[in-house]
Amino acid sequence: MIYLTRELVEKFQNGEKKLSLDLGRSVTMVTNELDGVPLDEVKGDFVYAWDGEELWKLAVFDDGLYRLRMMKGKPILEIDGLRMHLIKEFGDVFDYSELVVRELKLKQSDVVLDTCMGLGYTAIAASRKADRVVAIELSRAVLAMAKWNPWSRELFELDRIEVIEEKSCFDYIREAENEKFTKVIHDPPRFSNAGELYSRSFYRELKRVCKKDALLFHYVGSLGKKKRNIMGEVAKRLEECGWKVLKKDARLQGIVAKAV
Repeated sequence: MIYLTRELVEKFQNGEKKLSLDLGRSVTMVTNELDGVPLDEVKGDFVYAWDGEELWKLAVFDDGLYRLRMMKGKPILEIDGLRMHLIKEFGDVFDYSELVVRELKLKQSDVVLDTCMGLGYTAIAASRKADRVVAIELSRAVLAMAKWNPWSRELFELDRIEVIEEKSCFDYIREAENEKFTKVIHDPPRFSNAGELYSRSFYRELKRVCKKDALLFHYVGSLGKKKRNIMGEVAKRLEECGWKVLKKDARLQGIVAKAV
């Protein structure tokens, strides 16, 4: 599979030969790899894939427009023009995931739950430290983007990552056994789109499936000082449901809490 952007095509047409054909994972000296590719059809800031016969625009419309888009040299997920990654304050797209993993103090014996997988960058980062990662993704459109994305490949290749497809994390947790997980990554959609994932009933079920002293990183986001204090509301709700809030991280826009 060859991955293309308008920027890459322009570099090639301007005579540059040392290019990445897998969205930055590697660099190759291009010879005849792009022969037969309809380069004039690579337009705008979309990402495309060429399978040898057909050029695919890596975007799908489900309940909105889901697409891959290059940012700081790496692919991110964008939904209706909104970036699903924190990148403004970071030098690299993957810095956020690495910092979340650091906050969770992962070790080799850990079993990690990633409730809302997305492109799986944080699940993949966690898998490098933990024994096992269970990553859940409800959206078929997001799963499609992850399966196209070369940077998400480990999700579907590594034995220590289990991907639960097209299932709500709430439904999965209701069915899960007690005290199964030692660490949790909870990076849900915004509150207005998935209020149940910020609810007391969800937090109680989440605590039930976690061992005592399990650590949770809960992405909350930022609504600005004059709007609702979602961070404060979430922290209060977690405390009411058996979690002890250890830290509110403004840079990561999330909360670190411990099951008590």
